[in-house]
Order: sequence, then C-alpha cells, then structure tokens
Amino acid sequence: MPRLPKGGVLLKARLSNLTSDIHSIGEAMTTARLVKRPKHAIAAGLIWLALLLLTATGQALAQPSQTAAESLGADATAAPHHLAASPDRPLDSLVMGQGPTLVLLTGYAMTKEMWDAGLIDALARGHRLVLLDYRGMGETPLGEAADISLASMADDVVRTMAGLEIEKAHILGWSMGGMVAQEIALSRPEAVCSLTLLGTSGEFASVRPAADRLGAMGPEDILASMFPAAWSAAHPEAAGRVRPRTRPLDLAAVSRQYAAMLGWPGLAGRLGKTSPPVLILAGSDDWVCPLRLSEALRDSYAAVPGSNVRLEVLENGSHWMMHQFPDALSAAVVDFIARRPCPDAQRKQP
Repeated sequence: MPRLPKGGVLLKARLSNLTSDIHSIGEAMTTARLVKRPKHAIAAGLIWLALLLLTATGQALAQPSQTAAESLGADATAAPHHLAASPDRPLDSLVMGQGPTLVLLTGYAMTKEMWDAGLIDALARGHRLVLLDYRGMGETPLGEAADISLASMADDVVRTMAGLEIEKAHILGWSMGGMVAQEIALSRPEAVCSLTLLGTSGEFASVRPAADRLGAMGPEDILASMFPAAWSAAHPEAAGRVRPRTRPLDLAAVSRQYAAMLGWPGLAGRLGKTSPPVLILAGSDDWVCPLRLSEALRDSYAAVPGSNVRLEVLENGSHWMMHQFPDALSAAVVDFIARRPCPDAQRKQP
C-alpha cells in the first residue's frame, strides 16, 4: 500500500470517519433521490466526492473556519472585495488586484477559497482577479435551479461578469472549470479575451476512467496519489498547501454538477471558424486528465484557421499541480496574458 505523504499523519486518524461519512452521503443521495441516472454513474460521482472530502476537508483538522479572502492570503495589491450573489450577479464573487481582468473558474465540487494561495497572490499582483462560487457551492445558494448544465454554468459566469461591469475578460479554468471556460468561449465568444485551461479536457468521457481507478482505491491510496510519489517524498510540504473546505458540501449541487459533466457534448463539431488565444497547462503525471487529453485539446483548437494555441507541460505535475508549482504556473499565465492585450479587460476594481 502506498505510504501517506509526510504531513498526512493527522489525516490518517480521520480516514475511517471520512470513509463512514462518504457511505452516509451515498445513502443520503439515494434516499433523497437527488440523482436520476444509472447506479454506476452515481457511484462514480461519489468517488469523486470522496476524493474531494479527503483531500480538501481532511487537510486542516484543527484550523478554524476562514472567509475566502482570509484563506487566500493578503499579498494582493488591492484588498479583496467580496460581492454576494444577487439578481444581476448570480454567483458569489471575490475581486482582488488591479490590471487586466482574469476570471478564475475552479473544479468540480470546489469553492473559490480552495485555489492555491501562492498562485492567487502571484496573479493578483498584476491582474484584477475575479473568483467565483458556482450555484450551491461556497457562498452561492443553489436557488431554484432544478438542473445544472455546463451551459447554464457558463451563462451564470457571463451574467456575473456583466453584473460586475466586465464586458470581456481573460478566463482561466481548472478541471471542470476548464470545461465551463470552453463553453463560455463557444456560446459567448465576445466575452473572452483568452482561455487558460489547466488540467482539463475537451470532453468528459475520457476523464471517467479516473473515477473507475478511484473506485478501486482505499482512502490512504487516494491521499498518496495526489502527487507523484518521488516528487511528494522530496516535497512533503505540498500536501499542506491544499486549502481546507470551510463549509459543508451541498449534496444536491454536487450531484447536479456531476450530471452536468456527464451531459456535456464537449468540443466535437462545435468549434467555429475562430477561437480565442488558448494556453493549455498540463501535468506530465496528471492521471485524472492525462496528458494525452491536453494534447487532443491542443489539436482541436489548432485545427481552427488562424488559431493561437500553446501547450505547456509541467514535469512531475499532477492534477493538483497548482499546489506543486504555483510560481511556474503564474509565470506562464502572466506571460500569456501580457502578450495578448485586451482593452475591455482593463477595468479597475470597483
């Protein structure tokens, strides 16, 4: 059995409790009939949920609850400005920094305070960052939405941008957030200056095998697999960079997000005659969204006439590479955006 990374000793004491919690969540989802899809899909969704509970909630057993702004640090050049969800801004948002606007879209079942603090601080030094919580995540209520699709999530992002008086922005999406970012570029290309896609894919079907692999793993194996073993042994502090969850998950929202990914048609046959500039950041050791999916994504955008797409691969990078290489990632993003000025993204923070 793989060994837990150093710094994971306290987590081991909680593994049995967390495993019990996961089983309880599965029973609650089935009993409440929150998910109407085949049992194997429900199981896959629960496995993803287990991973997030173990790596996010379990990492900070004794830390007090923090606001998103406190959790992300205070090194930004402009103090974080929190804006609650409202009729004209459907998603709760945190705005910080000055410069070209960069909207950050996080992954499945994640919240805006769970970005790597070092990455956020570095990006906020020269950009106006907009961090968002999807419906039912973090500080955004689920509301009356019976169903959630990646298209509706993309629409929520664009509507929130409009509520913040942002006509156009650079957009960075990680994992599921990269799929949402691509959907925005497809449905609302006028709102996108550029896309930065981190550890993501142009379709979800090829990501599902990771859920099958997770299903065969125990909790300790999941924790040990966050980063490449040799790299983790040399960098034991990395596990401590994973941000804790500050509030309970909304199970209805989580199940609907998973259904949204299952139902996403992806890029196939949908790319038009133009696309925004695209930077794809991939980890050589990402087993959730393997490198071949990033290469296929690059090839899809490269097939668009006049496209501007670049793939950068981080050696030893995992799906959680923002906690491994925040400096390298921020440098790549800063350079990419600097070479693609976008006047409409220059608005100052309110």
